[in-house]
Parts: sequence; C-alpha cells; structure tokens
Amino acid sequence: MLRTVLLTLLLACPLSHASATEPPAAAASVAVAAITGTVTDTTGAIVPGAQVQLHDATGASVASATTDSTGHFRLQPPHAGDFTLIIALPGFQTATQTVHAGPTPSAPLNVPLAVAATVTQVEVNGNTNVDLTASDDNGDTSVMTADDLKQMPVFDNDYVSAMSNFLDSGEGMTAGAGLMVDGVEANRALVSPSAVQEVHINEDPYSARYYWPGRGQIEIITKQSADAYHGELNFLFRDASMNAQNRFAPNKPPEQRRIYEGSVTGPLWHAKKWTFLGSFNRAEEDLNAIVNANVAPTPENPAGIYNVTVPAPTRDTEFSLRIGHQINDQHSASLMYSFQDATNRNQGVGNQTLPEAGYNTETREDDLVFHDDYIVSPSILNQASVVLERSYDPISNVTNQPRINVKGYFTGGSAQDAQVRTEYNLRANEIVSWVKGPHNLKFGINLPHLSRRVLEDHTNSAGTYTYGPTYSADGTLLATAIQNYQSGVPSGFSIQQGRTRFVYHQQEVGAFIQDQLKVTPFFSLTPGLRYDWQNFLGGDTNNFSPRLSFALVLDQKSEMVLRGGGGIYYDRIGSGPLADLARYEHADLRLLQVSSNQQPLCSPITDCADLSALPPSLVELAPGIKTPYQINYGISLDRKVGEKGTISIGGRMNRGVDLFRSVDVNAPLPPDYSQRPDASISQLRQIQSAGTQNGSALDINYRGRLNKYFTGFAWYTWSHYGNNTSGISWFPENQFDPNAEWGPADWDERHHFGFYGMFNSDHLLNLGVGIFANTGKPWTITTGTDAYGTNLFNARPDDVPRNSETGPDYADLDLRWGYDFKLHPREMDKSPTLGLSASAFNVLNHPNGSYVDTVEGSEDFGDVTSAYPPRRMQLAMRFVF
Repeated sequence: MLRTVLLTLLLACPLSHASATEPPAAAASVAVAAITGTVTDTTGAIVPGAQVQLHDATGASVASATTDSTGHFRLQPPHAGDFTLIIALPGFQTATQTVHAGPTPSAPLNVPLAVAATVTQVEVNGNTNVDLTASDDNGDTSVMTADDLKQMPVFDNDYVSAMSNFLDSGEGMTAGAGLMVDGVEANRALVSPSAVQEVHINEDPYSARYYWPGRGQIEIITKQSADAYHGELNFLFRDASMNAQNRFAPNKPPEQRRIYEGSVTGPLWHAKKWTFLGSFNRAEEDLNAIVNANVAPTPENPAGIYNVTVPAPTRDTEFSLRIGHQINDQHSASLMYSFQDATNRNQGVGNQTLPEAGYNTETREDDLVFHDDYIVSPSILNQASVVLERSYDPISNVTNQPRINVKGYFTGGSAQDAQVRTEYNLRANEIVSWVKGPHNLKFGINLPHLSRRVLEDHTNSAGTYTYGPTYSADGTLLATAIQNYQSGVPSGFSIQQGRTRFVYHQQEVGAFIQDQLKVTPFFSLTPGLRYDWQNFLGGDTNNFSPRLSFALVLDQKSEMVLRGGGGIYYDRIGSGPLADLARYEHADLRLLQVSSNQQPLCSPITDCADLSALPPSLVELAPGIKTPYQINYGISLDRKVGEKGTISIGGRMNRGVDLFRSVDVNAPLPPDYSQRPDASISQLRQIQSAGTQNGSALDINYRGRLNKYFTGFAWYTWSHYGNNTSGISWFPENQFDPNAEWGPADWDERHHFGFYGMFNSDHLLNLGVGIFANTGKPWTITTGTDAYGTNLFNARPDDVPRNSETGPDYADLDLRWGYDFKLHPREMDKSPTLGLSASAFNVLNHPNGSYVDTVEGSEDFGDVTSAYPPRRMQLAMRFVF
C-alpha cells in the first residue's frame, strides 16, 4: 500500500509544477532581500575573484558582483521571483543554480566550483551549465542545507540524527557509519548546527575516495567565514507540560530541554585576509527513563510489577573557533580548535533494566584541525588536512555490586561497566585534483587513525549472575527464571580479575586514484582504485578495491540520465576488537565463565566454586583470517521534475563476503554439553571471517524545488537483507554448526520511507513537514537457557530459526511552523531578524514500540515492553544579524 501511494505521488509530480517567476510589476512594490553567499572549491576552501551574475527568466543579466578575498558576494535583485545565478572563474567549471528572491532573506548560499582545464567540456543544458554526467551529481543524493535546517522540523537541531534516517544499515561496517566533516573523517560534527552549510548522504556513491558506500556515510560541509560580521543565535525549549505521556510510563514526570546555540563570523580585527568562525552549543536536558519490568513478588508488591520513571539528566557543552587566512589568490589556510564536554546520568536504565543497574558517563574531546588549499595551476588543486584529537571517556556504575540478569524479567544489581577510555589520535588527508583534456583526475592518501588508546577496565569486577528457566529432559518446565532467582540457583556466572590497564594502537591507512573521463559530451566513465590497510589483520594487506561508475545522458531537455556503478568496500574494524585482543588474547585480564552445565552454581558463587581454580576465557584470531568486504552495484534513472527537482528510480545489490563472527571453538561437547575439549581454558572465542550476506533494494528518491510552493527531499526503499552473522561479537546458537544461522539481517526493514519538505517558505502560512515510516525489524525467539553450556544464553526452541519474528512498525509525522520578523523593515537586506517557531514531533502520537520481550515463557513474551517517545512539542527563537 505504501509503495502504491508513493509511486502515484511521484509520478504525478511532473504534472503539478507551476511557474515560479512572478511578474516584475506585481513585485515592484515589495521590498526584496539581497542574495548573499560564498564561493568555494569542492572541499570548502574559499575562492576569491570569481565573477557572479544574476540572470532573469529572459536570460538578461540584472545584477553582478565579484567575490572578495573571503569568497563572499552580495547581489540585489530588482524584484521578487526566480533567477539564475552564474559563477565563473578561469581554471574552474562554471556553476549555475536557481535562486529565489523574496521579502525574507534566504540563508547565505555556498556555491562550490570544480577545477577544470577548460569549460568547453561542460555540456550546456538549457539555461544552465550543469555537467549532467558528473559522478557527484546523482539524483539519489539526500541533501539538507542550512536553510532546510531552519525550516524543517529537526528535533533538538540534531541534523546528524535527522539525516541518519536516510542511511542504509546494510551498507554500514563493523566500526559503524562514516562521518566526514569538510572532507576529513571525524568522530562528531565539530561545529554547532548554525555553522553547518550542508549535509549530504550518498553523493558520488561509488567514489574511490571513500571507505564507505554512499549510503553508509554522512558528509558535513561547514560554512565559510564572511567579509562582514554576521551571526546567528538560537534558543530551543521543550517541557513535559506540552508533551503526551509515554504508553509505558506510570505517570508523566517533569522533563525539560534547553538548548543555547549559535555562531559568529567575520573579519579578524578588520583584516580582510584574516577571518574567523566561532560556534557554540549548550544543551541541558532533564529527562526520565521508563522502567517496565517484572521482579520477584513481595508482600508490598505481590504482582511483582516494577513500573517507575527514573531521572536521566544530560549536559553537553561544545564550542569551536576557526581562523582562516587568505595568503594570496591561490593559497588559503585555516586552523580550528573544537571542544566538547558532556555528562549523562543513569544511562542504560529503562525497559527491563532497573535503576540500580544504571551507569554515568562523561565525554571530553579536544580537536585541532589544520587545513590548507593551494591552487598549483589553473588545472591542479592540492588540499591537505591534519587533525589532532584527544578524547577522555570515563564510565562509572550507579551502584557497585554483582550484576543480576534474570532472563525475560529484569536486569539489576549493578551495571558492572566501570571503565576509562582515553584516545590520542592523528588524522591526515591529502588530495590532488588535476584536470587535463577529458580527464578529471583525483588521487590522494588518507590516514584516518594513527592512535594510541588507553583502557582502564574495571567492568564485571564484581561478577554477573544469569538466571534462566529450568526444563526437564522431556521439555517440561521445572522452574521459571524468576523462581530460580528467588531460590538462589543461577544458570551462569562470569567475572573479570587481574590486570586492568591496557595500551594498544589503532592504525589505518588508505590511498586512492580516480579519473572522471568525459568520453563524449553525453557520456562519462569514472574508474577508480582504492587501497586500505589496518593493523588489526597484519597478514591480510592486499585490500585493493576497484570502483567504477558511469553516466549517460538520454535526454538533455528533461535532464534524463542513466547512472550505474559498482565496487568493492573493505570493512573497517574500529577499536573494539583491538581492545578484546589486548585484554583476553593472553589472559592478561582473566575472564572467568562457568555454566551450570559444568557444575552446580549458587549465590554467592564462592560458596560453591573456587574462582582461583576456574580456567580463563581467551580471544584469538582464526588462522588465515581475512578482511571482510562488500560488493555493491546498482543502476538508476534520474529525471528533472518541476522547476528544479530531480526524481531518481533505481535498484542495487549487496553481497557480503568473509564477514566477521565469533565462535567458541572450545565449546562443551554434545550430547550433554558439560565437558570442554580443553579443560585448561573456558570459552575460546575465535574471531572468524566466514559469514556471508546478500541484499537487494529498490529506491525511489526525490529532491529539489518542485515549484514556488514546495521544496524538499524524500526517499522510499524496499529492501531485503539476509545473512548468517550479526557481526564480530556475535556467536551462533550451536558452536558446532555456525553456518546454520541464515535468516533476515538484524536491520532488515522491507519498507523504509523518509521525507522532509517545506511548503510556502516565504509566506506567513508556511509549514515544514517530516514523515518517517518503516516496517519492523526482525527478532529471535530464545529460551533464556544455556542449553549448550557456553554461558551465552542464546539457545532457541527446537526448529526455530534466527530472526524468525518481526517487530513493530514505526510511523512518525513531524510538523513545524515559523516566521522571521525584520526588526528594521525599511532595510530588508541589512536588518537583524527575529524568528519564532513551533514544532511537534510524532504529531499523531503513534505508539512506536522499541523492544519486544524475546524470552519464551517469560511474563511478557512476544509483547512490546517499551516505546519510542510520544508526541513532543518544541519552541524555538532565532536571532540573525
């Protein structure tokens, strides 16, 4: 049904556009705001001396300007309406884009120019000079601009989380999705939301420049400094009095969120060649976690229902300062310092986790970023970046006592997660762009991690007791998990003892070369080759990744372009597996595990077991282990829709090879699973590269300006992913048959829809809309027992496959209204602006379930026991000068 409705709407789009150019006579009496912006190269470096012209619908030039030493320009339109902005500079490809002029100033534009040996290779299309065959002009890119961030319903101004809805988990990697800031990898955005120019997903999806596939990374482009002082201050406010009540909460506790955010830019001490951009963000959030668990009955609570709200406040302070210097017309450089300090209390609490099992976190990160751009010649551009990072992340337990895990009922006792992680990291990146004849060549080297990491590990130092149900040989239930807990009869126990401080290194290096070859004015090929190395798998270094994409213009007038491509993408491991090997490969930290299959257990464990006599658990790499990789390929058809919109329809395939999994190769032997082959060790976790994955997807995308009433972007995907592993830390049910785990991938959502749109952006009756919907993810039925004696508690009922059930669907409608008031109406383009807005999230208050009790035989088996937030309101005020 969802696909049918969406296809109908998208196919109707070409019929619904209307002219957006207002007659000059009708607009002559209305004050028109100036159009301002900054011209940069493709990585964000400022470009001075560019010629900027504004053309009306007849093609006549109505205003012109030249970018100053900071790349800034300002144009005054003669009337309201739509115009074409044309920017040209020798040595660069001419850029054009449609702009709208009205009484309300739009956000400053950021126009990137690509280096080019000759402009004649760019195929002129109608009134534009857009190269329709450019590899980074694919129509299925999702883009959120600075103007979108102001006009769309973005919760807490958190644009990274908002855009994450458009990522594809099937194209992620072991270390997670990628984040790029101004062309360099980063842990976070580094600047506050008001200092962000654009956010991209899936731009140039088969580029050899990146580790990740297009839908596996987010790319952030920050604003450039201006030649005059400008700034923006934002205040966002939420309070529980304006919200609905969570369906699982016993009451509506007091909650409040306050965000103070802004940025300021301009020349440094009136020196035109020195500029700065400063940003800050302070978020104060007083939230509550909702606990919905079943505990042991007491005289005061005979039903054993534990349903409470627990305060979980957070505080986050961030600021950044970037100073830029235009050395000459060909050379510019910048230096930025960025800081974050965040605290979170009672984390991990909620659903079936009791308050006593919570933990507190802190985050302190310092970043120093140096960036240098040098135009060697009209056809060669060199860009270099160096980043120094330090992060400090301590975690402390709310209480310190053994952890209690009663399968299907509750988790209590303590979080047992005390640790301190410190990282010192160097990142470096250098890219050379060289255009010669029909070739647009790019090559470079990346150093995303040259890090020294220190881990102070006190996790599980007091031990963890796990309680599951007990069954007879014929399958009769003898005791539930809660009954075994009341009787003090655990099913498993684990504890860590010994050395606690570990120092290890994470090293990663990448290099690439790519050429966009203009075969004909209507056809281009972009072959590329990438090489990646990481110290996790020292014996597997030949990780060459070929990439190839093409673009063929089928119809120039309608901008119909057939695109396709494919490539290999090697996995990124992250620091987690390195820490596991440092701690457990040689039992420097003794992980002791014992199952009731091996011996009777009790609580406290010292009454029935000698911990000093227990064998340790180890971690090792499988002999001949390889780096996993994905093979991605697809094809799509792009077509112009409306005034400045693009619709794209395509299909893609994904195949995962040599995927990671963990197997206990010292698992207890059948049939009773009580004796391990090597009694001198307990669990021997072997990290293997033996998993596989297959996936396919159908994508329908829209982005751009349909007409003067609507601008936005949307993405619908039908997809199906199947695999036999859930990642590097995942164990199969039966360690002797790890390949018998094929099923839907953990993230498999057959239907996924995301939409951001703005209606009547220049009108008092404007409306920003966000719609997100997807079918449920799969989940696995478990028995809550340690049937195989591995202390993993991942056993399933007989003949029940992995991920055989489907969780609840998700639906979310978000709305925003806002308006900007000019404080000096007679000076429209110079007047400070005061903006007010109100947003509502999950307007329909849909009860979106977030967790299902998977343990067969528990009180809530198969039921949804927690939900995402209900309807929430957000008020905001913005001051721009």
